[in-house]
Amino acid sequence: MEKIEQTVKELLEEMGFDKAEIDIKKDNSLKDRELLIIDIKLDPKEVKYFLSENALGLNALQHLIRVLVFKHNPSQTLLMADINNYRKEREKFLIELALKVAQKVRRTKKPITLEPMSAYERRFIHLKLAEYPDIVTQSIGEEPERKIVVRLYP
Repeated sequence: MEKIEQTVKELLEEMGFDKAEIDIKKDNSLKDRELLIIDIKLDPKEVKYFLSENALGLNALQHLIRVLVFKHNPSQTLLMADINNYRKEREKFLIELALKVAQKVRRTKKPITLEPMSAYERRFIHLKLAEYPDIVTQSIGEEPERKIVVRLYP
Protein backbone atom coordinates (compact mmCIF):
# COMPACT_ATOMS: atom_id res chain seq x y z
CA MET A 1 0.00 0.00 0.00
CA GLU A 2 2.82 2.39 0.83
CA LYS A 3 4.46 1.64 -2.52
CA ILE A 4 1.20 2.38 -4.35
CA GLU A 5 0.70 5.61 -2.42
CA GLN A 6 4.26 6.70 -3.25
CA THR A 7 3.75 5.85 -6.92
CA VAL A 8 0.54 7.92 -7.10
CA LYS A 9 2.15 10.81 -5.22
CA GLU A 10 5.14 10.84 -7.60
CA LEU A 11 2.86 10.70 -10.65
CA LEU A 12 0.80 13.65 -9.41
CA GLU A 13 3.94 15.63 -8.52
CA GLU A 14 5.29 15.05 -12.06
CA MET A 15 1.99 16.46 -13.33
CA GLY A 16 2.40 19.56 -11.14
CA PHE A 17 -0.01 18.65 -8.32
CA ASP A 18 2.37 18.89 -5.36
CA LYS A 19 -0.20 19.26 -2.58
CA ALA A 20 -2.36 16.23 -3.33
CA GLU A 21 -3.44 14.15 -0.35
CA ILE A 22 -3.76 10.42 -1.00
CA ASP A 23 -5.67 7.85 1.00
CA ILE A 24 -5.82 4.20 -0.07
CA LYS A 25 -8.44 1.79 1.23
CA LYS A 26 -9.11 -1.87 0.55
CA ASP A 27 -12.68 -2.85 -0.28
CA ASN A 28 -13.39 -6.55 0.20
CA SER A 29 -17.09 -6.37 -0.65
CA LEU A 30 -16.54 -8.13 -3.97
CA LYS A 31 -16.73 -11.91 -3.78
CA ASP A 32 -13.59 -12.98 -5.55
CA ARG A 33 -11.39 -9.88 -5.79
CA GLU A 34 -10.01 -7.08 -3.72
CA LEU A 35 -10.68 -3.52 -4.84
CA LEU A 36 -8.21 -0.76 -4.00
CA ILE A 37 -9.82 2.65 -3.73
CA ILE A 38 -7.43 5.55 -4.14
CA ASP A 39 -8.97 8.75 -2.80
CA ILE A 40 -7.15 11.85 -3.95
CA LYS A 41 -7.83 15.26 -2.43
CA LEU A 42 -6.88 18.24 -4.57
CA ASP A 43 -7.30 21.97 -4.29
CA PRO A 44 -10.73 22.78 -5.79
CA LYS A 45 -9.03 24.97 -8.42
CA GLU A 46 -7.07 21.93 -9.70
CA VAL A 47 -10.03 19.55 -9.89
CA LYS A 48 -11.21 20.99 -13.21
CA TYR A 49 -8.29 19.34 -15.01
CA PHE A 50 -9.64 15.91 -14.09
CA LEU A 51 -13.41 16.30 -13.95
CA SER A 52 -14.27 18.22 -17.12
CA GLU A 53 -15.76 16.33 -20.07
CA ASN A 54 -17.38 13.58 -17.98
CA ALA A 55 -14.25 13.02 -15.89
CA LEU A 56 -12.11 12.12 -18.88
CA GLY A 57 -8.99 13.28 -17.01
CA LEU A 58 -9.86 11.21 -13.94
CA ASN A 59 -10.38 8.13 -16.09
CA ALA A 60 -7.03 8.74 -17.81
CA LEU A 61 -5.30 9.22 -14.44
CA GLN A 62 -6.87 6.00 -13.15
CA HIS A 63 -5.58 4.17 -16.23
CA LEU A 64 -2.04 5.51 -15.68
CA ILE A 65 -2.15 4.49 -12.02
CA ARG A 66 -3.33 0.99 -13.00
CA VAL A 67 -0.49 0.58 -15.47
CA LEU A 68 2.08 1.69 -12.89
CA VAL A 69 0.62 -0.42 -10.07
CA PHE A 70 0.17 -3.57 -12.16
CA LYS A 71 3.73 -3.25 -13.43
CA HIS A 72 4.96 -3.75 -9.86
CA ASN A 73 2.10 -5.93 -8.62
CA PRO A 74 0.47 -7.97 -11.42
CA SER A 75 -1.78 -9.79 -8.96
CA GLN A 76 -3.67 -6.59 -8.06
CA THR A 77 -6.80 -6.91 -10.15
CA LEU A 78 -9.07 -3.99 -9.36
CA LEU A 79 -8.29 -0.37 -8.68
CA MET A 80 -10.44 2.75 -8.64
CA ALA A 81 -9.24 6.33 -8.33
CA ASP A 82 -11.48 9.13 -7.07
CA ILE A 83 -10.82 12.84 -6.77
CA ASN A 84 -12.61 14.95 -4.14
CA ASN A 85 -15.38 12.31 -3.86
CA TYR A 86 -16.48 12.82 -7.48
CA ARG A 87 -17.25 9.14 -8.08
CA LYS A 88 -19.28 8.80 -4.87
CA GLU A 89 -21.38 11.82 -5.80
CA ARG A 90 -21.71 10.59 -9.38
CA GLU A 91 -22.90 7.17 -8.14
CA LYS A 92 -25.66 8.88 -6.14
CA PHE A 93 -26.69 10.75 -9.28
CA LEU A 94 -26.63 7.56 -11.37
CA ILE A 95 -28.84 5.72 -8.86
CA GLU A 96 -31.38 8.54 -8.97
CA LEU A 97 -31.22 8.62 -12.77
CA ALA A 98 -31.68 4.86 -13.07
CA LEU A 99 -34.70 4.86 -10.76
CA LYS A 100 -36.35 7.82 -12.51
CA VAL A 101 -35.80 6.26 -15.93
CA ALA A 102 -37.20 2.91 -14.75
CA GLN A 103 -40.31 4.67 -13.42
CA LYS A 104 -40.78 6.55 -16.68
CA VAL A 105 -40.37 3.36 -18.74
CA ARG A 106 -43.01 1.66 -16.57
CA ARG A 107 -45.35 4.61 -16.93
CA THR A 108 -44.96 5.19 -20.69
CA LYS A 109 -44.16 1.58 -21.66
CA LYS A 110 -41.62 3.02 -24.12
CA PRO A 111 -37.84 2.42 -24.13
CA ILE A 112 -35.55 5.26 -23.09
CA THR A 113 -32.03 5.76 -24.40
CA LEU A 114 -29.62 7.48 -22.01
CA GLU A 115 -26.76 9.79 -22.92
CA PRO A 116 -23.33 8.25 -23.67
CA MET A 117 -21.48 7.09 -20.54
CA SER A 118 -18.22 5.48 -19.57
CA ALA A 119 -18.10 1.70 -19.21
CA TYR A 120 -17.96 2.09 -15.42
CA GLU A 121 -21.11 4.22 -15.35
CA ARG A 122 -22.98 1.94 -17.76
CA ARG A 123 -22.10 -1.08 -15.63
CA PHE A 124 -23.29 0.74 -12.53
CA ILE A 125 -26.70 1.42 -14.13
CA HIS A 126 -26.98 -2.12 -15.53
CA LEU A 127 -26.35 -3.56 -12.05
CA LYS A 128 -28.77 -1.18 -10.33
CA LEU A 129 -31.61 -1.88 -12.77
CA ALA A 130 -30.93 -5.63 -12.74
CA GLU A 131 -32.56 -5.55 -9.29
CA TYR A 132 -35.92 -4.99 -11.02
CA PRO A 133 -37.32 -8.02 -12.88
CA ASP A 134 -39.64 -5.92 -15.06
CA ILE A 135 -36.78 -3.77 -16.46
CA VAL A 136 -34.17 -4.75 -19.07
CA THR A 137 -31.06 -2.76 -20.01
CA GLN A 138 -28.84 -3.00 -23.06
CA SER A 139 -25.73 -1.12 -24.17
CA ILE A 140 -25.72 0.03 -27.78
CA GLY A 141 -23.30 1.90 -30.03
CA GLU A 142 -19.55 2.17 -30.17
CA GLU A 143 -17.13 3.77 -27.71
CA PRO A 144 -17.00 6.61 -26.79
CA GLU A 145 -20.68 7.07 -27.75
CA ARG A 146 -21.97 3.88 -26.11
CA LYS A 147 -25.38 4.33 -24.48
CA ILE A 148 -27.85 2.34 -22.40
CA VAL A 149 -31.37 1.56 -23.55
CA VAL A 150 -33.84 0.88 -20.73
CA ARG A 151 -37.06 -0.99 -21.56
CA LEU A 152 -39.73 -3.15 -20.00
CA TYR A 153 -39.13 -6.90 -19.84
CA PRO A 154 -41.08 -8.47 -22.73
